[in-house]
Amino acid sequence: MSTTAAPPDAPATPVRTRRGPSLLAAALAFAALTWVGLARWNAGRSGAFDLGVFAQSAQSWASGRLPYSDIRGLPLLGEHFSPVTVLFGAGWWVWPDPRSLIVVQALALAAAVGVVHATARRHLGAGASAVVAALFTASYGVVNVARLDVHEVCFAVPLVALACSALLERRLRAALAWSLPLLLVKEDQGPTVVAVAAVAFLLARGADRRRVRLLAVGTAAAAVAGTVLAFAVIWWANPDSVVPLFELRFAGEAAPAEPLTWSADGQPRAELLLTVLATGGFVWVRSPLALVAVPTLLWRLASPYESYWSTRFHYDAVVMPVVALAVVDVLRRLRPRVRRALLAGIAVASVTVSAGTYRAANFVADPLDADTWRPSAATRDLQALSADLPAGSLVAADNGAGPYLITRHTVRIFTNTDPVTADWIVVDTRIDGAGATRAGKLALLEELRGLGHPTVERGTAVAVELPCRGTVWLPEPGRESPLPPPVWETGC
Repeated sequence: MSTTAAPPDAPATPVRTRRGPSLLAAALAFAALTWVGLARWNAGRSGAFDLGVFAQSAQSWASGRLPYSDIRGLPLLGEHFSPVTVLFGAGWWVWPDPRSLIVVQALALAAAVGVVHATARRHLGAGASAVVAALFTASYGVVNVARLDVHEVCFAVPLVALACSALLERRLRAALAWSLPLLLVKEDQGPTVVAVAAVAFLLARGADRRRVRLLAVGTAAAAVAGTVLAFAVIWWANPDSVVPLFELRFAGEAAPAEPLTWSADGQPRAELLLTVLATGGFVWVRSPLALVAVPTLLWRLASPYESYWSTRFHYDAVVMPVVALAVVDVLRRLRPRVRRALLAGIAVASVTVSAGTYRAANFVADPLDADTWRPSAATRDLQALSADLPAGSLVAADNGAGPYLITRHTVRIFTNTDPVTADWIVVDTRIDGAGATRAGKLALLEELRGLGHPTVERGTAVAVELPCRGTVWLPEPGRESPLPPPVWETGC
Protein backbone atom coordinates (compact mmCIF):
# COMPACT_ATOMS: atom_id res chain seq x y z
CA MET A 1 0.00 0.00 0.00
CA SER A 2 1.31 3.46 -0.87
CA THR A 3 2.05 5.83 1.97
CA THR A 4 1.65 8.97 -0.10
CA ALA A 5 -1.54 10.84 -0.68
CA ALA A 6 -0.41 12.98 -3.61
CA PRO A 7 2.43 13.21 -6.13
CA PRO A 8 5.27 15.67 -5.40
CA ASP A 9 3.97 18.38 -7.71
CA ALA A 10 0.35 18.17 -6.56
CA PRO A 11 -1.29 21.52 -5.82
CA ALA A 12 -1.98 22.22 -2.20
CA THR A 13 -5.55 21.97 -0.96
CA PRO A 14 -5.53 23.94 2.28
CA VAL A 15 -8.40 23.82 4.74
CA ARG A 16 -9.77 27.15 5.92
CA THR A 17 -8.93 27.64 9.59
CA ARG A 18 -9.48 30.20 12.31
CA ARG A 19 -6.73 32.75 12.88
CA GLY A 20 -6.93 32.58 16.66
CA PRO A 21 -4.61 29.58 17.19
CA SER A 22 -1.94 31.04 14.89
CA LEU A 23 -2.13 34.40 16.64
CA LEU A 24 -1.72 32.57 19.95
CA ALA A 25 1.32 30.70 18.61
CA ALA A 26 2.83 34.00 17.47
CA ALA A 27 2.10 35.62 20.83
CA LEU A 28 3.74 32.78 22.75
CA ALA A 29 6.76 32.90 20.45
CA PHE A 30 6.98 36.66 20.92
CA ALA A 31 7.02 36.28 24.69
CA ALA A 32 9.66 33.54 24.59
CA LEU A 33 11.97 35.26 22.08
CA THR A 34 11.66 38.62 23.83
CA TRP A 35 12.75 36.95 27.05
CA VAL A 36 15.71 35.29 25.28
CA GLY A 37 16.90 38.68 24.01
CA LEU A 38 16.24 40.61 27.20
CA ALA A 39 17.88 37.87 29.28
CA ARG A 40 21.21 38.62 27.62
CA TRP A 41 20.73 42.34 28.29
CA ASN A 42 19.71 41.72 31.89
CA ALA A 43 22.73 39.51 32.50
CA GLY A 44 25.03 42.27 31.29
CA ARG A 45 26.16 40.23 28.27
CA SER A 46 24.95 42.43 25.41
CA GLY A 47 27.63 43.88 23.17
CA ALA A 48 28.37 47.01 21.21
CA PHE A 49 28.74 44.50 18.39
CA ASP A 50 25.97 44.24 17.37
CA LEU A 51 23.32 45.74 19.65
CA GLY A 52 25.23 49.00 20.06
CA VAL A 53 25.72 49.39 16.31
CA PHE A 54 22.04 48.86 15.55
CA ALA A 55 21.00 51.10 18.45
CA GLN A 56 23.05 53.95 16.98
CA SER A 57 21.47 53.20 13.61
CA ALA A 58 18.03 53.38 15.22
CA GLN A 59 18.93 56.69 16.85
CA SER A 60 19.79 58.09 13.43
CA TRP A 61 16.61 56.84 11.77
CA ALA A 62 14.46 58.13 14.64
CA SER A 63 16.09 61.56 14.25
CA GLY A 64 15.30 61.66 10.54
CA ARG A 65 18.89 60.92 9.43
CA LEU A 66 20.40 58.07 7.44
CA PRO A 67 21.91 55.43 9.74
CA TYR A 68 25.33 56.18 11.18
CA SER A 69 27.33 54.39 13.87
CA ASP A 70 30.16 55.91 15.89
CA ILE A 71 31.04 52.37 16.93
CA ARG A 72 31.67 51.41 13.32
CA GLY A 73 32.88 54.89 12.43
CA LEU A 74 31.01 55.13 9.16
CA PRO A 75 27.55 55.53 7.58
CA LEU A 76 25.98 52.10 7.90
CA LEU A 77 24.74 52.14 4.30
CA GLY A 78 28.45 52.06 3.51
CA GLU A 79 28.76 48.70 5.24
CA HIS A 80 25.50 46.92 4.46
CA PHE A 81 22.50 47.88 2.37
CA SER A 82 19.76 47.43 4.98
CA PRO A 83 17.09 50.14 4.66
CA VAL A 84 14.76 47.80 6.56
CA THR A 85 16.53 48.86 9.78
CA VAL A 86 14.27 51.91 9.67
CA LEU A 87 11.93 49.58 11.59
CA PHE A 88 14.43 49.57 14.43
CA GLY A 89 14.27 53.35 14.20
CA ALA A 90 10.51 53.19 14.66
CA GLY A 91 11.03 51.13 17.79
CA TRP A 92 13.55 53.65 19.10
CA TRP A 93 11.13 56.51 18.42
CA VAL A 94 8.58 54.76 20.65
CA TRP A 95 11.08 53.73 23.34
CA PRO A 96 14.58 55.29 23.07
CA ASP A 97 16.42 52.37 24.59
CA PRO A 98 18.45 49.52 23.01
CA ARG A 99 15.94 47.06 24.43
CA SER A 100 13.32 48.41 22.03
CA LEU A 101 15.27 46.80 19.20
CA ILE A 102 15.12 43.45 20.97
CA VAL A 103 11.34 43.78 21.14
CA VAL A 104 11.07 44.75 17.46
CA GLN A 105 13.20 41.77 16.50
CA ALA A 106 11.03 39.43 18.56
CA LEU A 107 7.96 40.80 16.78
CA ALA A 108 9.48 40.00 13.39
CA LEU A 109 10.43 36.47 14.41
CA ALA A 110 7.03 35.91 16.03
CA ALA A 111 5.34 36.98 12.79
CA ALA A 112 7.23 34.20 11.02
CA VAL A 113 6.06 31.72 13.66
CA GLY A 114 2.47 32.79 12.99
CA VAL A 115 2.92 32.20 9.26
CA VAL A 116 4.45 28.77 9.79
CA HIS A 117 1.71 27.75 12.24
CA ALA A 118 -1.12 28.99 10.01
CA THR A 119 0.28 27.21 6.97
CA ALA A 120 0.85 23.98 8.88
CA ARG A 121 -2.63 24.14 10.41
CA ARG A 122 -4.25 24.49 6.99
CA HIS A 123 -2.49 21.37 5.74
CA LEU A 124 -1.75 19.17 8.74
CA GLY A 125 -4.34 20.01 11.38
CA ALA A 126 -4.16 21.45 14.88
CA GLY A 127 -1.83 19.03 16.63
CA ALA A 128 0.84 18.75 13.95
CA SER A 129 0.83 22.50 13.34
CA ALA A 130 1.52 23.14 17.02
CA VAL A 131 4.50 20.78 16.89
CA VAL A 132 5.90 22.32 13.70
CA ALA A 133 5.53 25.86 15.08
CA ALA A 134 7.18 24.87 18.37
CA LEU A 135 10.11 23.22 16.56
CA PHE A 136 10.53 26.30 14.37
CA THR A 137 10.48 28.66 17.36
CA ALA A 138 13.01 26.55 19.27
CA SER A 139 15.22 25.85 16.25
CA TYR A 140 18.82 26.90 16.70
CA GLY A 141 18.64 29.31 13.75
CA VAL A 142 15.78 31.30 15.24
CA VAL A 143 17.01 31.20 18.84
CA ASN A 144 20.50 32.27 17.77
CA VAL A 145 19.09 35.48 16.32
CA ALA A 146 17.21 36.22 19.53
CA ARG A 147 20.07 35.38 21.88
CA LEU A 148 22.78 37.29 19.98
CA ASP A 149 21.44 40.82 20.51
CA VAL A 150 19.84 41.97 17.23
CA HIS A 151 20.49 41.65 13.50
CA GLU A 152 18.76 42.92 10.39
CA VAL A 153 18.30 39.33 9.21
CA CYS A 154 15.35 39.05 11.62
CA PHE A 155 13.26 40.95 9.06
CA ALA A 156 14.09 38.41 6.36
CA VAL A 157 12.66 35.53 8.38
CA PRO A 158 8.93 36.44 8.07
CA LEU A 159 9.38 37.44 4.41
CA VAL A 160 10.94 34.07 3.56
CA ALA A 161 8.17 32.35 5.54
CA LEU A 162 5.48 34.21 3.60
CA ALA A 163 7.17 33.47 0.27
CA CYS A 164 7.58 29.77 1.07
CA SER A 165 4.01 29.48 2.36
CA ALA A 166 2.76 30.94 -0.91
CA LEU A 167 4.98 28.58 -2.93
CA LEU A 168 3.64 25.60 -1.00
CA GLU A 169 0.06 26.63 -1.75
CA ARG A 170 0.91 27.52 -5.37
CA ARG A 171 0.07 31.18 -4.87
CA LEU A 172 3.02 31.92 -7.05
CA ARG A 173 2.39 35.60 -7.70
CA ALA A 174 2.16 36.18 -3.95
CA ALA A 175 5.40 34.26 -3.43
CA LEU A 176 7.21 36.48 -5.91
CA ALA A 177 5.76 39.61 -4.33
CA TRP A 178 6.76 38.57 -0.79
CA SER A 179 10.31 37.80 -1.90
CA LEU A 180 11.11 41.22 -3.39
CA PRO A 181 11.27 43.14 -0.07
CA LEU A 182 14.19 40.89 0.87
CA LEU A 183 16.29 43.22 -1.28
CA LEU A 184 15.80 45.88 1.42
CA VAL A 185 17.04 43.59 4.21
CA LYS A 186 20.63 43.09 3.09
CA GLU A 187 22.68 43.08 -0.07
CA ASP A 188 23.16 39.30 0.09
CA GLN A 189 19.44 38.48 -0.20
CA GLY A 190 19.23 38.87 -3.98
CA PRO A 191 20.18 35.22 -4.62
CA THR A 192 17.37 34.11 -2.29
CA VAL A 193 14.89 36.15 -4.34
CA VAL A 194 16.24 34.48 -7.48
CA ALA A 195 15.77 31.08 -5.83
CA VAL A 196 12.13 31.88 -4.99
CA ALA A 197 11.62 32.99 -8.60
CA ALA A 198 13.21 29.76 -9.87
CA VAL A 199 10.91 27.60 -7.73
CA ALA A 200 7.87 29.61 -8.88
CA PHE A 201 9.00 29.14 -12.49
CA LEU A 202 9.25 25.36 -12.02
CA LEU A 203 5.90 25.08 -10.20
CA ALA A 204 3.90 27.13 -12.71
CA ARG A 205 1.10 25.03 -14.20
CA GLY A 206 -2.12 25.43 -16.15
CA ALA A 207 -3.40 28.21 -18.35
CA ASP A 208 -1.57 30.83 -16.31
CA ARG A 209 1.75 29.08 -16.67
CA ARG A 210 3.29 31.41 -19.25
CA ARG A 211 2.33 34.58 -17.39
CA VAL A 212 3.64 33.31 -14.05
CA ARG A 213 6.91 32.26 -15.64
CA LEU A 214 7.35 35.68 -17.18
CA LEU A 215 6.75 37.22 -13.76
CA ALA A 216 9.31 34.83 -12.26
CA VAL A 217 11.90 35.83 -14.85
CA GLY A 218 11.10 39.49 -14.20
CA THR A 219 11.47 38.96 -10.45
CA ALA A 220 14.85 37.31 -10.92
CA ALA A 221 15.97 40.20 -13.12
CA ALA A 222 14.76 42.67 -10.50
CA ALA A 223 16.76 40.76 -7.87
CA VAL A 224 19.92 41.03 -9.94
CA ALA A 225 19.35 44.73 -10.61
CA GLY A 226 18.51 45.37 -6.96
CA THR A 227 21.68 43.62 -5.82
CA VAL A 228 23.83 45.65 -8.20
CA LEU A 229 22.13 48.83 -6.97
CA ALA A 230 22.74 47.82 -3.35
CA PHE A 231 26.44 47.30 -4.02
CA ALA A 232 26.59 50.66 -5.78
CA VAL A 233 25.03 52.41 -2.77
CA ILE A 234 27.48 50.70 -0.41
CA TRP A 235 30.45 51.69 -2.58
CA TRP A 236 29.17 55.27 -2.74
CA ALA A 237 28.49 55.56 1.01
CA ASN A 238 31.64 53.79 2.19
CA PRO A 239 34.45 56.23 3.12
CA ASP A 240 37.02 53.94 1.46
CA SER A 241 34.85 53.24 -1.60
CA VAL A 242 34.83 49.49 -0.97
CA VAL A 243 32.14 46.85 -0.51
CA PRO A 244 32.94 45.19 2.85
CA LEU A 245 30.91 42.10 1.97
CA PHE A 246 33.41 41.16 -0.73
CA GLU A 247 36.42 41.69 1.51
CA LEU A 248 34.96 39.73 4.40
CA ARG A 249 33.43 36.79 2.59
CA PHE A 250 35.67 36.17 -0.35
CA ALA A 251 38.99 37.99 0.08
CA GLY A 252 40.54 35.23 2.14
CA GLU A 253 40.78 36.91 5.57
CA ALA A 254 40.83 33.44 7.01
CA ALA A 255 43.22 30.81 5.71
CA PRO A 256 41.68 28.64 2.98
CA ALA A 257 40.85 25.17 4.19
CA GLU A 258 39.80 21.86 2.75
CA PRO A 259 36.04 22.07 2.16
CA LEU A 260 34.98 19.30 4.54
CA THR A 261 37.83 18.95 7.00
CA TRP A 262 38.64 21.93 9.21
CA SER A 263 37.57 25.26 10.63
CA ALA A 264 38.81 27.60 13.34
CA ASP A 265 36.47 26.27 16.01
CA GLY A 266 37.26 22.66 15.17
CA GLN A 267 34.03 22.11 13.26
CA PRO A 268 34.11 21.04 9.60
CA ARG A 269 32.07 22.69 6.90
CA ALA A 270 30.15 19.44 6.61
CA GLU A 271 28.69 20.00 10.08
CA LEU A 272 26.80 23.03 8.78
CA LEU A 273 25.08 20.89 6.15
CA LEU A 274 24.39 18.04 8.55
CA THR A 275 22.92 20.39 11.15
CA VAL A 276 20.65 22.14 8.67
CA LEU A 277 19.54 18.83 7.19
CA ALA A 278 18.86 17.29 10.60
CA THR A 279 16.81 20.29 11.74
CA GLY A 280 14.14 19.13 9.31
CA GLY A 281 14.70 15.45 9.91
CA PHE A 282 16.51 15.21 6.56
CA VAL A 283 13.19 14.66 4.72
CA TRP A 284 12.55 18.37 4.02
CA VAL A 285 14.86 18.25 1.01
CA ARG A 286 12.16 16.25 -0.81
CA SER A 287 10.18 19.46 -1.19
CA PRO A 288 10.93 21.86 -4.04
CA LEU A 289 10.92 24.60 -1.40
CA ALA A 290 14.32 23.33 -0.29
CA LEU A 291 15.84 25.08 -3.32
CA VAL A 292 15.19 28.43 -1.60
CA ALA A 293 17.84 27.57 1.01
CA VAL A 294 20.55 26.77 -1.53
CA PRO A 295 21.98 30.31 -2.11
CA THR A 296 22.50 31.00 1.61
CA LEU A 297 24.24 27.68 2.14
CA LEU A 298 26.38 28.01 -0.98
CA TRP A 299 27.88 31.42 -0.19
CA ARG A 300 28.63 30.35 3.35
CA LEU A 301 30.37 27.16 2.29
CA ALA A 302 32.29 29.00 -0.43
CA SER A 303 33.63 31.68 1.91
CA PRO A 304 37.06 31.24 3.53
CA TYR A 305 35.77 33.14 6.59
CA GLU A 306 35.33 30.37 9.14
CA SER A 307 32.55 31.93 11.21
CA TYR A 308 30.21 31.47 8.25
CA TRP A 309 30.56 27.70 8.57
CA SER A 310 29.54 27.74 12.20
CA THR A 311 26.04 27.05 13.48
CA ARG A 312 26.64 29.18 16.59
CA PHE A 313 25.73 32.49 14.97
CA HIS A 314 22.69 34.03 13.29
CA TYR A 315 23.43 33.06 9.68
CA ASP A 316 20.98 30.14 9.57
CA ALA A 317 17.96 32.28 10.41
CA VAL A 318 16.89 32.69 6.78
CA VAL A 319 17.06 28.93 6.27
CA MET A 320 14.79 28.00 9.18
CA PRO A 321 11.42 29.01 7.62
CA VAL A 322 12.42 27.15 4.46
CA VAL A 323 13.09 24.01 6.48
CA ALA A 324 9.87 24.31 8.50
CA LEU A 325 7.59 24.86 5.52
CA ALA A 326 9.36 22.25 3.42
CA VAL A 327 8.60 19.81 6.24
CA VAL A 328 4.94 20.83 6.01
CA ASP A 329 5.05 20.30 2.25
CA VAL A 330 6.44 16.79 2.67
CA LEU A 331 4.11 15.80 5.52
CA ARG A 332 0.94 16.97 3.82
CA ARG A 333 1.39 14.31 1.13
CA LEU A 334 1.45 11.44 3.62
CA ARG A 335 -1.29 9.42 5.22
CA PRO A 336 -2.07 10.43 8.83
CA ARG A 337 -0.40 7.46 10.54
CA VAL A 338 2.82 7.82 8.54
CA ARG A 339 2.71 11.58 9.02
CA ARG A 340 2.54 11.28 12.81
CA ALA A 341 5.43 8.82 12.95
CA LEU A 342 7.60 10.90 10.65
CA LEU A 343 6.85 14.12 12.53
CA ALA A 344 7.92 12.45 15.77
CA GLY A 345 11.24 11.50 14.18
CA ILE A 346 11.71 15.01 12.82
CA ALA A 347 11.04 16.45 16.28
CA VAL A 348 13.69 14.22 17.87
CA ALA A 349 16.28 15.17 15.25
CA SER A 350 15.48 18.89 15.42
CA VAL A 351 15.55 19.09 19.21
CA THR A 352 18.79 17.09 19.35
CA VAL A 353 20.75 19.28 16.94
CA SER A 354 19.39 22.52 18.39
CA ALA A 355 20.23 21.45 21.94
CA GLY A 356 23.74 20.52 20.83
CA THR A 357 24.16 23.94 19.24
CA TYR A 358 23.03 25.70 22.40
CA ARG A 359 25.56 23.75 24.49
CA ALA A 360 28.38 25.07 22.30
CA ALA A 361 27.17 28.69 22.46
CA ASN A 362 29.01 31.35 24.44
CA PHE A 363 25.83 32.44 26.24
CA VAL A 364 22.43 30.81 26.53
CA ALA A 365 19.89 32.24 28.95
CA ASP A 366 19.00 30.09 31.94
CA PRO A 367 15.35 30.55 32.97
CA LEU A 368 16.26 29.46 36.50
CA ASP A 369 18.69 32.37 36.86
CA ALA A 370 16.95 35.38 38.38
CA ASP A 371 19.38 37.70 36.57
CA THR A 372 17.79 36.77 33.25
CA TRP A 373 14.41 38.09 34.38
CA ARG A 374 15.48 41.46 35.76
CA PRO A 375 18.63 43.61 35.43
CA SER A 376 21.56 41.97 37.19
CA ALA A 377 23.97 43.83 39.44
CA ALA A 378 26.38 44.17 36.51
CA THR A 379 23.71 45.75 34.33
CA ARG A 380 22.61 48.10 37.09
CA ASP A 381 26.24 49.13 37.64
CA LEU A 382 26.68 50.01 33.96
CA GLN A 383 23.42 51.97 33.86
CA ALA A 384 24.28 53.82 37.07
CA LEU A 385 27.73 54.68 35.72
CA SER A 386 26.13 56.02 32.54
CA ALA A 387 23.94 58.29 34.66
CA ASP A 388 27.00 59.52 36.60
CA LEU A 389 28.78 60.81 33.50
CA PRO A 390 27.89 64.20 31.98
CA ALA A 391 25.12 63.69 29.42
CA GLY A 392 26.37 63.64 25.85
CA SER A 393 29.94 62.65 26.75
CA LEU A 394 32.17 61.19 24.04
CA VAL A 395 32.95 57.78 25.52
CA ALA A 396 35.37 55.05 24.47
CA ALA A 397 33.85 51.89 25.94
CA ASP A 398 34.76 48.26 25.66
CA ASN A 399 32.38 45.94 23.82
CA GLY A 400 30.53 44.80 26.94
CA ALA A 401 29.92 48.27 28.34
CA GLY A 402 29.05 50.02 25.09
CA PRO A 403 25.33 49.27 24.61
CA TYR A 404 24.47 50.28 28.18
CA LEU A 405 25.77 53.82 27.59
CA ILE A 406 24.26 54.62 24.20
CA THR A 407 21.02 56.18 25.38
CA ARG A 408 22.88 59.08 27.09
CA HIS A 409 26.24 59.27 25.36
CA THR A 410 28.13 59.10 22.07
CA VAL A 411 29.86 55.75 22.24
CA ARG A 412 32.92 54.50 20.43
CA ILE A 413 34.66 51.19 20.97
CA PHE A 414 37.84 50.88 23.02
CA THR A 415 40.07 48.05 21.71
CA ASN A 416 43.71 47.06 21.43
CA THR A 417 43.69 47.37 17.64
CA ASP A 418 42.14 50.71 16.65
CA PRO A 419 42.65 54.17 18.18
CA VAL A 420 39.58 56.33 18.80
CA THR A 421 38.98 59.81 20.21
CA ALA A 422 37.19 60.20 23.55
CA ASP A 423 36.68 62.26 26.70
CA TRP A 424 36.08 59.24 28.92
CA ILE A 425 37.12 55.59 28.98
CA VAL A 426 34.54 53.12 30.30
CA VAL A 427 35.31 49.44 30.86
CA ASP A 428 33.49 46.47 32.31
CA THR A 429 36.10 44.54 34.29
CA ARG A 430 34.06 41.33 34.69
CA ILE A 431 34.90 39.62 31.41
CA ASP A 432 37.04 39.64 28.31
CA GLY A 433 35.60 41.51 25.36
CA ALA A 434 36.17 41.92 21.65
CA GLY A 435 39.66 43.37 21.36
CA ALA A 436 39.93 44.03 25.11
CA THR A 437 40.97 41.34 27.57
CA ARG A 438 40.05 41.58 31.23
CA ALA A 439 43.75 41.55 32.17
CA GLY A 440 44.44 44.40 29.79
CA LYS A 441 41.59 46.48 31.18
CA LEU A 442 42.68 45.94 34.78
CA ALA A 443 46.31 46.81 33.97
CA LEU A 444 45.24 50.01 32.22
CA LEU A 445 43.05 51.09 35.15
CA GLU A 446 45.94 50.57 37.54
CA GLU A 447 48.17 52.71 35.32
CA LEU A 448 45.63 55.52 34.95
CA ARG A 449 44.86 55.59 38.67
CA GLY A 450 48.60 55.87 39.28
CA LEU A 451 48.69 58.91 37.01
CA GLY A 452 45.96 60.55 39.09
CA HIS A 453 43.19 60.58 36.48
CA PRO A 454 39.71 60.96 38.01
CA THR A 455 37.71 57.75 38.06
CA VAL A 456 34.07 56.88 38.64
CA GLU A 457 33.34 53.35 39.81
CA ARG A 458 30.10 51.43 40.06
CA GLY A 459 30.88 47.85 41.01
CA THR A 460 32.76 46.29 38.13
CA ALA A 461 32.02 49.22 35.80
CA VAL A 462 34.74 51.88 35.82
CA ALA A 463 35.03 55.22 34.00
CA VAL A 464 38.21 57.28 33.72
CA GLU A 465 38.15 60.93 32.74
CA LEU A 466 40.92 61.86 30.31
CA PRO A 467 42.97 65.06 30.64
CA CYS A 468 41.53 66.21 27.32
CA ARG A 469 39.71 64.84 24.30
CA GLY A 470 42.22 62.79 22.38
CA THR A 471 43.33 59.46 20.97
CA VAL A 472 42.94 56.39 23.16
CA TRP A 473 43.39 52.64 22.76
CA LEU A 474 43.89 49.69 25.05
CA PRO A 475 47.55 48.74 25.56
CA GLU A 476 47.75 45.06 26.42
CA PRO A 477 50.42 43.95 28.95
CA GLY A 478 53.64 42.93 27.21
CA ARG A 479 52.31 43.75 23.77
CA GLU A 480 53.99 46.15 21.34
CA SER A 481 51.79 48.27 19.10
CA PRO A 482 52.42 50.71 16.24
CA LEU A 483 49.39 52.76 17.28
CA PRO A 484 49.85 56.48 18.12
CA PRO A 485 50.57 57.39 21.75
CA PRO A 486 47.36 57.67 23.79
CA VAL A 487 46.30 61.02 25.21
CA TRP A 488 47.20 60.07 28.79
CA GLU A 489 50.85 59.83 27.65
CA THR A 490 50.99 62.79 25.27
CA GLY A 491 48.95 65.20 27.38
CA CYS A 492 46.82 68.00 25.99
